[in-house]
Amino acid sequence: MDKPDREFIEALFLEYRESLRHYVSRMLPGGYQEADVILQETYVKLLGLKSLQPLRESPRAYLYTVATNLVRDSLRRHMRRKVDQHESFEERDHVSREPSPQGSAEWQQSLQQLKQALLRLKPLTRKVFLLSRFEEMTYPEIAAALSLSTRSVERHMSTALKHLQSELNELL
Repeated sequence: MDKPDREFIEALFLEYRESLRHYVSRMLPGGYQEADVILQETYVKLLGLKSLQPLRESPRAYLYTVATNLVRDSLRRHMRRKVDQHESFEERDHVSREPSPQGSAEWQQSLQQLKQALLRLKPLTRKVFLLSRFEEMTYPEIAAALSLSTRSVERHMSTALKHLQSELNELL
């Protein structure tokens, strides 16, 4: 590019620089800071032109068209970066280990029903059941602890299980 062409581009660019900067800044999320980058790119594009004919015929329109196209390119790059950084949120990948309020309420209600059903058992049958299921004692251990026969422990457990099954049928 010869010196007169370069001087023409510089003069034209300086003439429209502020209005072009303001125009471009309104289209970009980064405002004037990003607009300055676009203005630099616009200037470089103008310096790289093979023919200055379109610039000489309609300088303002040509400058604004080049700048607008560069803004579009910048916004596309910006959007691509956002999409590349986007992480998918899949419910199944982020399941809470904490019970939901509804699940917690249902659990509390079920526990209350179990407690009530256990309280309706005869004291000895309830004791046998609790030692077996919650203390994890074997039938012979329960028999020895309560001075019962193993057969009696089996009968108490059978009674407790039948009772709880009928009482808590809707929970099971």
